[in-house]
Amino acid sequence: MARARKAASTRAPSRAKAPAARPRADFEDQPERRKLTERQAAYLEEISGVAAEKLVAKPVGELGELLKWKIDPELLFFRRVCGRVVRVDPGTGVIQGVPNATVHVEDTDCSFLGFFPVEGPFWWLWWWFWPIHCHREEIATTITDQCGRFCVWIPRWDIDRILRFRLKRICYWDIFKPNLADLLKEIGALERPPIKVDPNPPDPAPFELLDRDLLQQAGGLVDPTTLDRLTQLAAPRSFGAESGDLQELLEQPAILQDFHPPLSQDALKRVEGISLPDEHLKAVNLKNLELAELSPAKAIGPFLRCRDVIVAEWQYIVDIPDITFRVTQDVDLDGDEETIYSEGFFDVRWNAGSIPPVILKASPIARPSPFCDGPIIRCGNKPAIVTVGLMPLASSHHNNATGCATRVNRPKPGGLFSDPPTPGTGGETAQSPYAGTLQLHGCHRIGGAKYYRLLYKYEGGPELPFLGLEWYPPRLTGPPWWAHAVADSQGWYEVLNPASDYVFPNWLLNWPTTNGSFPNGNYEIRLELADASKTPLSPPARYSDPVTLRIDNDAPHAGFSQVRWREVGGSWVETFTWPFACIVIHRPKNKDIEIEVSWSAWATQFRSGFIYATGCGAGAPDLTSSVASSQHWHDDPILDNFMSRSTLWKLPKTLPQGSYGFTIHSTSRAFNPAGDGGGPGVNWKTDYDYLYITPSIGVAVIDS
Repeated sequence: MARARKAASTRAPSRAKAPAARPRADFEDQPERRKLTERQAAYLEEISGVAAEKLVAKPVGELGELLKWKIDPELLFFRRVCGRVVRVDPGTGVIQGVPNATVHVEDTDCSFLGFFPVEGPFWWLWWWFWPIHCHREEIATTITDQCGRFCVWIPRWDIDRILRFRLKRICYWDIFKPNLADLLKEIGALERPPIKVDPNPPDPAPFELLDRDLLQQAGGLVDPTTLDRLTQLAAPRSFGAESGDLQELLEQPAILQDFHPPLSQDALKRVEGISLPDEHLKAVNLKNLELAELSPAKAIGPFLRCRDVIVAEWQYIVDIPDITFRVTQDVDLDGDEETIYSEGFFDVRWNAGSIPPVILKASPIARPSPFCDGPIIRCGNKPAIVTVGLMPLASSHHNNATGCATRVNRPKPGGLFSDPPTPGTGGETAQSPYAGTLQLHGCHRIGGAKYYRLLYKYEGGPELPFLGLEWYPPRLTGPPWWAHAVADSQGWYEVLNPASDYVFPNWLLNWPTTNGSFPNGNYEIRLELADASKTPLSPPARYSDPVTLRIDNDAPHAGFSQVRWREVGGSWVETFTWPFACIVIHRPKNKDIEIEVSWSAWATQFRSGFIYATGCGAGAPDLTSSVASSQHWHDDPILDNFMSRSTLWKLPKTLPQGSYGFTIHSTSRAFNPAGDGGGPGVNWKTDYDYLYITPSIGVAVIDS
């Protein structure tokens, strides 16, 4: 394309000046008011013949007359691209939205040095690149909402430019950042022959991607917290059950742990052998490639490799057009916005049909919101604690005598995962305590209150204020985009006004129950209001009614007691008991064998336990005892907090010798009502797998 080009840094500056206070979406409700950039004008000149100087700086809405009957009228429309800026909590792996961040949308042309390794782990699956020569122009900005979501309008001619470019080139449809579903599909396809790839294939059902052998192979690539979550969602699922939580996880970026390109010294020496188009010889110094910064840590990727075309180890890729993203946020609250996401190449899966949501994974410095879509609370003339997280503390959802939720993780009289919860038309019978960081919401703008505090009694002890807890409530306007909620020495917090400025105007407390200061047990909590001098108000505006919350952050337990084996139908040959050393089974040649595993799972607040088998790639042992021997769901919250089973598995002679494993998944009833897991979507009649452990043992099978 005939466009002006100039060398530009491929990395965004570490800090970007924050914009002045402004509406929530810079012309995003009126994208036709945007003015045409030089690059956009150059492209329109190519397809219309109208001189670029007549188009540049014109509002997009005025182009219709200038380009009438010179281009397809549909190209003057817009397409909406939506997405979400998220941060992965480094401790839990939970995905959190990043609110009040500025998303910069850029029209980008880049040339890359692509590395298609011929050695190293999974080299046939992946490739990486280093940007060498880029040119960008910002075409739009918008601001994320309280959940980190955003939408932008992109002119159809910009998208058409990308589609036409890729259509003319083999495999360019496949250049996009993989999500977890892509990763699992690729690993599952390792043994398949190369085929022509549909750029927009229908996605398989989520459960097809959660084969346990597949997850075992993915374990070396996916970070442990994500793999644990995948394993959790691979638990037995009933027909017609909600799959939204699983689908959301599969659509997240594939977070590959420390997966840098296998860039050996020999591979670096071979880079000088690549050939470049003549017109680019001046732009790139082949001897040192300084702009490429060839270090594994600075490589961008990995990307899914096109396996139906042979590609050289090093490939110079010329001038790929794209719409890229950069995200900034005022992280340190100093009025300047820091870059929290950059190098946003190939975030969008461009196609002529629907464009799927874009997920932008921000750096750890980003300020996330612990949850989004805060509850709407109606207040009267008396203070009140109304919700914990997004769940109401009404009697329909919470038992104030026990301090437990009554709808989450309900008992199942049949004792199996597939059984329905306790039947009947009365109130729900679950007793599920709370865990993790809890957000309390309620009514504190009563009687002209200027300050408030929350007081608690632990297990009937003296009443004390919450001290030392602080957080940053996000604002709807700024800068600054955050307030600082911090208490004085008596636990008083300032009432943040006006309420309309805040994403969560009724947020009372961000309570990390796992910080070591709050032991498990019952907490009776009430809200107190005061005037500007911190003098408590008169009744009824002084105190709320008390709310009792049961806290239980104890991990559940599980363990193995015995493993024994035999030929199918024969006598037991060998028994291994806890504590296990190396378990080695010498399988008779051409014989099917059975392995019996005795195990237990329990918790103070037990929800469920199950066991599953894994194989070494060709398959796993088959369950031959009853389903009840391999799983149990509590049928009574008081009396059923322990299970013990002996589970029988068949290992047919058709499965090879090698390493096999057995894993227990034991879960507590405790949960966190922040909203992930589908609670609000089904009015909290749902099951949470929030606290769990997954111990496992390995068994070596050797054919004798």
